[in-house]
Amino acid sequence: MDYYKKLFKYRTAEVREYWIVDPEKEQILVYRFEKETMDQYLFGEDVTVGIFEEFFIKVE
Repeated sequence: MDYYKKLFKYRTAEVREYWIVDPEKEQILVYRFEKETMDQYLFGEDVTVGIFEEFFIKVE
């Protein structure tokens, strides 16, 4: 998979946040480069949008 290639490219390009939505696993991985964190969510959960901290998205 090219997830990790993109992860490196986005980080070095100073992208603030990188989301991977995996419909097969029904999960979302969110890399927040400014905070140096990675959070994992399952479909149906509220996903915090890091660049708009009071904004949530629910993927189902």
